[in-house]
Amino acid sequence: DGGLRPIQVNLPGCPDLIGFLAPSGRFLGIEVKAANGRLRPAQEAFRDALTKAGGIYIVARSVEDVTRELP
Repeated sequence: DGGLRPIQVNLPGCPDLIGFLAPSGRFLGIEVKAANGRLRPAQEAFRDALTKAGGIYIVARSVEDVTRELP
């Protein structure tokens, strides 16, 4: 009908921010949450699969959370 509609372009549970760390090439996923925010089941599953594969998953409630967790 030509109207706007949302489309999903990533996997369910995919973090808000994704990238790769140089020079290692490790996948980095950062899920941004409010102070009392909780991961949904799909986000927990993505986290578990990512960390099992050697990636880094950070739940960030502040910039300090990210800097503290980065290798």
